[in-house]
Amino acid sequence: MTAVRPGEQGLTSTEVAVLMPVVIALVLVPFQLGLWWHAQQVAEAAAREAVDAAQVADATESDGVAAAQRFLDAAGNLADPQVTVIRDTETVSVDVTGRAPRLLPGFDWGVTAHAAASMERFIPEPDR
Repeated sequence: MTAVRPGEQGLTSTEVAVLMPVVIALVLVPFQLGLWWHAQQVAEAAAREAVDAAQVADATESDGVAAAQRFLDAAGNLADPQVTVIRDTETVSVDVTGRAPRLLPGFDWGVTAHAAASMERFIPEPDR
């Protein structure tokens, strides 16, 4: 049995108390990155859904926002989502922003997605 030198009692407890937060943070980083990646994928898919809904000839910007919100409600994992749809005569542009869930405090894990497409146009039969 090894004798404990004077002044070293409780040294292991101190080392564990100092190192444990670092170990926990290193374990949580891959999970945090996975949550951020998933939130980014959800935002991109919601932007594509909004473009698909808003690019129809008789659709409106609110149709695109509603489609994105339905998708975000079903998918989850995106906090404080904001959907912006801009339609003009030729194109539809959608921006979706939000925040990924946080496991590690002190970081803002924001996500942004953009999708754009041209408007659908009806061309009468003789003009095709």
